[in-house]
Amino acid sequence: MSSLLTTTQEPSLWQELWDHFYETYFAPENVYYPNLNVNADSVAMIRNIVIGLMIGVIIASFAVIIDKRVLGAFVRKLLSEECLSPESAKKICDLGFEKKYVIKNGVRRGTNLRAVVKCREEEEYNEQMARQKALYEEKRLKDASLPPFVDVPYRVDADADHFYIPEEKKYAADMRFEKRGTTWFIFAMIILVSFILLVAFIFLLPEMLEFLDSLVGSFNNSRMGGNNVLK
Repeated sequence: MSSLLTTTQEPSLWQELWDHFYETYFAPENVYYPNLNVNADSVAMIRNIVIGLMIGVIIASFAVIIDKRVLGAFVRKLLSEECLSPESAKKICDLGFEKKYVIKNGVRRGTNLRAVVKCREEEEYNEQMARQKALYEEKRLKDASLPPFVDVPYRVDADADHFYIPEEKKYAADMRFEKRGTTWFIFAMIILVSFILLVAFIFLLPEMLEFLDSLVGSFNNSRMGGNNVLK
């Protein structure tokens, strides 16, 4: 009975391989490169930095795809419909994007989209607020007891408000949101290449550190030997 329990408790081959891989490349113990002054914690930090950079590249690539293809579709539609002034501004539903949450969210917040896309109602509101503020500040000059004017920012209604691209920004908008060269296939390739490079780095890191440690050690020994000869 005891032998049966011992057999069932023994780790499988895959478990042993995973434990070896994890302890060697992800959580190495008793690792120290004296010439580089790098220990196991330093190795883990280097690995985590590289993983963070790879994740950052993937996130940045995804953001570019969203900007160029999803938000860019809205920009290109505004340009094709010649919505280039407050008078020619149109609602999102009139442009066929009423079900696109990303675009609705984009016109509400300070995203790249808002750098070129303007809201007619927001501009009218800001002009009104500017006039009210000017009148209020005149009153404050006469009555210092009045509190400072409080600016209340406009809340864009993505369903009801009208949007346009100013005439002077149409070329910049067209170039900024050009979708050429940004496809989901390229994004998938970026993920694949990033993963391959990450795995290669994790496997090669111990060898690279060992090589650099030996190189620094050889350099230090040769320098010490040169000093001894001079003495």
